[in-house]
Amino acid sequence: MNNTWGDMAQYDPVTWNWVIAVYLFMAGLSAGSILIGIGLRWYSKEKAIESAILKAAAIISPLAITLGLACLVFDLTKPFEFWLILVNYNFSSVMSIGVLALLLYSPIGIAYSLIVLRDELTKWKLGFLVPVANAIMPMRKAIEVVLFVLAIGVGAYTGFLISAMNAYPMLNTAVLPALFLVSGLSAGAAANAIGALLMFNTHSHDANLSKMHGLELPVMLSEIMFLFMLFCALYFKGGAAAAALASLTTGVWASVFWVGVVGIGFAIPLLTMLMPSQTRHSKGVMIAVACCSLTGVLALRHFVIYAGQSYIS
Repeated sequence: MNNTWGDMAQYDPVTWNWVIAVYLFMAGLSAGSILIGIGLRWYSKEKAIESAILKAAAIISPLAITLGLACLVFDLTKPFEFWLILVNYNFSSVMSIGVLALLLYSPIGIAYSLIVLRDELTKWKLGFLVPVANAIMPMRKAIEVVLFVLAIGVGAYTGFLISAMNAYPMLNTAVLPALFLVSGLSAGAAANAIGALLMFNTHSHDANLSKMHGLELPVMLSEIMFLFMLFCALYFKGGAAAAALASLTTGVWASVFWVGVVGIGFAIPLLTMLMPSQTRHSKGVMIAVACCSLTGVLALRHFVIYAGQSYIS
């Protein structure tokens, strides 16, 4: 039987499972969160004040990447030997380059978080870190620029990593890095909104929150465009690539795509834009929409990982 048309239960072609999907989600969330936070700070006229959005990003970004890397490490066959990849680099390998980027991104992200959250550290009984935050404060601009560049790399790297799987036509496409970066921005903005509203009690009409809220539509349209490009590329490539489009109409992952990605991730947030402004910008609706966006991005990662591995060229 042609395994292009087989289902996962028969052939079980999946080597990267939900743990990797969660890692990809967490890495994109981390990168998107800090990119949104820093970008809004650069755009803001009041740079001396740490906004609730940036504070939320300073917590979410390092926490998400730490959880994501934990998933990645414990998915390894020998998790306690993960450190070997940190000392042996092959710069012709996408994974090796990505590990180097993550190795730089993680500590720099933590350092930046200390700077942003320096006024909160004492409240959280972490006052012993205040001298560290004050010591690196003069380097803030340099840290910010380097972290921003690394975050772009980390956000796109997950797409490059998956696209290097040549045997899978849905994965082996140049569209994935852009799709993963943009969907990471969507997840980051959603997580920042939840963090700002719940953790820092910011007002739903806060200027920075409103600016970030205004990014939802262009980011969502970009996601939709890249998904359309991905499916068009498969269709016009023909053969096994075109056969992979069956993932949109058959099996459990078709349901994940249409219900999780399209229904929850796109349709609900778009429909809320038709609500009256006062309702749309209420705290409850903004949190609900943000949760829908996060669910949609997580569903997208699972769809790409599982459906992508189910069709082999």
